[in-house]
Amino acid sequence: MKRKKYLFIVPSLSKGGAERVVSVLASELTKKERDAVIVTHFWADEEYPVCDNVKIVCLSELNEKDYKKKISIIYLIKLARMLRKAIIQQEPDYILPFLWTTCIRTDLALLGLKLKGRVIQTVRNNPEVFPENRVMKKYRNILVKKSNLTIVQNEQQKHYFPEKHWEKIKVLLNPVSSSLFQVKRHENKAQFNIVGVGRLEKQKNFDLLIDAIADVLSKYTNIKLCIYGEGSMKKELQAHIDRMNLEQQVVLKGRSSDYEEIYGTASLFVLSSNFEGMPNTLLEAMAVGLPCISTNCPTGPSDIIQSGKNGILVPVGNKEKLSKAIETLIQDKELRNHMGMAAKQTILLQYTPEKITQQLIDICENNRK
Repeated sequence: MKRKKYLFIVPSLSKGGAERVVSVLASELTKKERDAVIVTHFWADEEYPVCDNVKIVCLSELNEKDYKKKISIIYLIKLARMLRKAIIQQEPDYILPFLWTTCIRTDLALLGLKLKGRVIQTVRNNPEVFPENRVMKKYRNILVKKSNLTIVQNEQQKHYFPEKHWEKIKVLLNPVSSSLFQVKRHENKAQFNIVGVGRLEKQKNFDLLIDAIADVLSKYTNIKLCIYGEGSMKKELQAHIDRMNLEQQVVLKGRSSDYEEIYGTASLFVLSSNFEGMPNTLLEAMAVGLPCISTNCPTGPSDIIQSGKNGILVPVGNKEKLSKAIETLIQDKELRNHMGMAAKQTILLQYTPEKITQQLIDICENNRK
């Protein structure tokens, strides 16, 4: 019997949430007697690893910097032609473009082909916010309307779309890399380390986290906040830190793929976002067994955290509630340990690569029967 072939399309395999999910799903599919292909637009200096059995097809020899320089209408048309050719050559059973830009490019690339019926639309961020462009958002919504199947990350995303389409919209949680379960925590007893992880953009609202830490430092002096990530707000955030004279207590660490470095010595993880899709960094921290605080932003955190049990949810943008939650966990080691263990158990029960990949297979292959 011919093995089913899954073809994923992402801009690259660089360090982003959607890219990480694709790398995990593709690798796991090959362990379940399926073929997996990942089509990318450009190479990146740091890419998520994939299993040797996963085939990578890059449409260009460009790195990320050169790719961004070359972007134009003419180049995007050329890219669509290359994507069309690659998909035809691979003859996949299921085509899964990740990120809304890739969904639209795939739709244009497959115009006039029967292969278009094999495309499974995906929603990877808050659909109310992204795409920001009104025309592109309408295009994305039309794709969901016309598609035989759309995969979203949580119920909130599903409910954004009209109820008449819910039957063909399926929820697939994000898988968490198994390597996170192996991270050994060794907290710094002399210092309470708090960690935040994400792109340095307005969406993540690290300003709020920095301000909350400033309040906490008025009562507890042995606190350090490390923020991992890169983005357009790096200089602005550093200036904010400098203005508040927090250079010793708040550090922008840049991007890292070393889970031990990020989570190993941390005592607490905080997600301060204004909105999310399904926050991978929150899932990662929980998988390590860290107690977690998150804003109750749309969409994702409330699907993951039962506040007071396996973490704490606070209102979006509320510095006072965030500061109080941080202080509560600083004061109560027993509560931190309990929440950390409950968090890890949540991930082990619901978010393992094996479980999520089997759900993907069931969703896709049952839909084609």
